[in-house]
Amino acid sequence: MTDPATPQDDDLDDATSATLDALEDALDALRERHPDTTPQWEFCEGLMTALLCMRRAVPQDEWLPALFGPGGAEVFGSEAERTHFSMHWLARESQLRAALQAPVDALDDERALAPAVMDWRGLLAALPEDERAAAAPDGPPPALGQVWAAGFMAAVDHWADDWAPPRDKEIAESMADAVDCIAELLEGDRAAPAMNLYDEVGPPSVSEARFDAFGEAIWAVYDLHDIARSLGPRIAPARSEKVGRNDPCPCGSGKKYKQCCGK
Repeated sequence: MTDPATPQDDDLDDATSATLDALEDALDALRERHPDTTPQWEFCEGLMTALLCMRRAVPQDEWLPALFGPGGAEVFGSEAERTHFSMHWLARESQLRAALQAPVDALDDERALAPAVMDWRGLLAALPEDERAAAAPDGPPPALGQVWAAGFMAAVDHWADDWAPPRDKEIAESMADAVDCIAELLEGDRAAPAMNLYDEVGPPSVSEARFDAFGEAIWAVYDLHDIARSLGPRIAPARSEKVGRNDPCPCGSGKKYKQCCGK
């Protein structure tokens, strides 16, 4: 399924809408050449959000292969195409970072994190019947936030060492709870639909339980971001350069240090 325009575009500011449109256009161009390896933007947004919740800055040459496969930057037809994509990626990254750093108490705050996700079921229900079959993905459409959560968890799995829990048990538990909250969105929405987030007057497509779970996942992102900022980059354990008396002598003689240069 190709990425349609973000359903909540009317609620987004012009800069955000322009950035998302540019990124979706860039992915559409890549998808023409690499249909099997180009993800939906919603997946990209989930991965990007996870990167912002890590304790270190991950360079582009490291996350491109995680997004597009081992070839990484080879998916781009030219350096100009890569630059165009990178420019808008950084713009969206800046928007998400600003939201995560803003002091918000409610998700309806205009400064709050608002992932670019799609109510796919609502979209399909709103289409004429003759267009619905062509637009539908293979199998049932994903639930609200499911593709976004898949992108987030892909980053957690790909950079497992970076996502290893800290020694502090309380922080480690909070971190695990937050990740689990996001991972729960990988499951489908099996509750009775109560609202349509694509078309307010369309048939219900999202359950109240799913809507609430997505909100909890957004707060979980805030928790993970705050934990990463409070812990800071991981520091490699200090290594002593001191040679033990029973260690091999660094001169290469083959003798113990105490029997050679350590006399």
